[in-house]
Amino acid sequence: MKGKMIGRILDRRAVLLYLSAWLLLFAVTPGQRGAMDVLGGFSPRGSRGLDIPGIMRWNLCVLPPVAASILFVETEMGALRNFTMMRAKNAKRWFLMRFTAIAAANLIFLLPFTGTAEALMGRGEVGSGRFFVFLILFFGHSFVMSMVSVAFFAGRGGIRASVISFLTVEGVMVVIGNAFPPAAACLPPYWGMIRQVEEAYDGGGLYPALIMGATAAAIAGSAVFIIRSLRA
Repeated sequence: MKGKMIGRILDRRAVLLYLSAWLLLFAVTPGQRGAMDVLGGFSPRGSRGLDIPGIMRWNLCVLPPVAASILFVETEMGALRNFTMMRAKNAKRWFLMRFTAIAAANLIFLLPFTGTAEALMGRGEVGSGRFFVFLILFFGHSFVMSMVSVAFFAGRGGIRASVISFLTVEGVMVVIGNAFPPAAACLPPYWGMIRQVEEAYDGGGLYPALIMGATAAAIAGSAVFIIRSLRA
């Protein structure tokens, strides 16, 4: 059942979206030396003015799995839901199967690209603690953005609310952090950027741990909100 669910979220639209995003990321990041350089975002410290290319690249990094999740729930919460909910017997079981599919879709966006990037231009950092932190931070951020977008959709806001929530975080908050670098460490979009995180904590481990805890709490809170919305 979980395999079929993953197949539903990674339909033809999602696969084409992923492939297009991967190709674009390679095209717009020439000279990078590994997955962390491509998906690691940027640090606003020392920047002069808005880093428009960096902001656009970061949105390209995060958008594909979030868009795939939104398109998935649009179908799953439509007319199909009346039948699938009856088979699942309750809202919690119904959503947890889809929760697994959303998590898998985020991993499937990250891991193949990371493997390809490292095979083509990696610096041999695979397996290091730094590389592991990078994977956790990026996956956690894309997953939490997917869950928040789905929560806005489930809360009767529809796709419009999901898009607005994404643009608020990945657009407005990123611009604020870029314009006022000291605020970046407190803004959610920068929690997924290994470049920003490393400069913010200067080698200490507390800041990444706090980010991971806050991300896990946001994912759990979004899941609870979605289940309650389904029962309403």
